[in-house]
Amino acid sequence: MKKLNILLAITFLTFGLSCSDKPTTSNETTDQPAEVTETTKQGVITDYMALKDAFVQTAVDAAKEAASKLVESLKEEDMDEVTINAASMIMISDDVEEQRAAFKTLTDNMVAKIKSGDKEAGVYVQYCPMAFDNEGAIWMSLSEEIRNPYFGDKMLKCGKVQEKL
Repeated sequence: MKKLNILLAITFLTFGLSCSDKPTTSNETTDQPAEVTETTKQGVITDYMALKDAFVQTAVDAAKEAASKLVESLKEEDMDEVTINAASMIMISDDVEEQRAAFKTLTDNMVAKIKSGDKEAGVYVQYCPMAFDNEGAIWMSLSEEIRNPYFGDKMLKCGKVQEKL
């Protein structure tokens, strides 16, 4: 039942986001990455870091609050629906494992968008090989110091820096 409620909420959020009053231009598509701007770095990156820090602390309610702010920043930057929906999933879920799975999707998409831009973002991409049953997962940080959002205090320092963007 809980999964059904979450699925319904995501469907509602997706429908609401796709029916925006904002007009689109002929070169806008949801499949194309949004341009990384100074505002993106200041707003989206800052809000992302607050979310990452909430996961490091395994704080479900703090993650929900941070995700709510991130959703607004992502909308302001016209980010794609997949990225916005991943942040929205974190915002509505009470299960930290579901939240962390959505955080992985969110991070993968954000890193891809930053890489597609032509400006440095000043973030480190870090990697934990043990996340998600040894599938591995990345996250972004403003510091080289490892603070793993996928395991929190269970394995706080598990991971390595992959690259700097």
